[in-house]
Amino acid sequence: MNMKETVVRHLGLLGRMTPVRDISQAWNQTKKKAAELYPEKFILEGRGTLAWHNGTKRVLDKDISSANLKKLNDLADIEMCTVNAMVTKLIKTYKRDGG
Repeated sequence: MNMKETVVRHLGLLGRMTPVRDISQAWNQTKKKAAELYPEKFILEGRGTLAWHNGTKRVLDKDISSANLKKLNDLADIEMCTVNAMVTKLIKTYKRDGG
């Protein structure tokens, strides 16, 4: 079920008269706040999609400190590859060594 459409439908006449850009902006703010205030009920998936948190989906950790990102870039420069290739190599090494 599309939660945004349900919410807009419940707004009635106000929802139909409001410009789409205003509804989109309000929806983006609301879904972030809902996921933040009620993490046991809602989850923000990739690309900011709001979904029910039923325990079957895992949130990916996309944060990396600037210091670690710099270290990865420096290491990738030394190895003459991209950061993505460097992370792939590090994961393979980790798995191979029994991590």
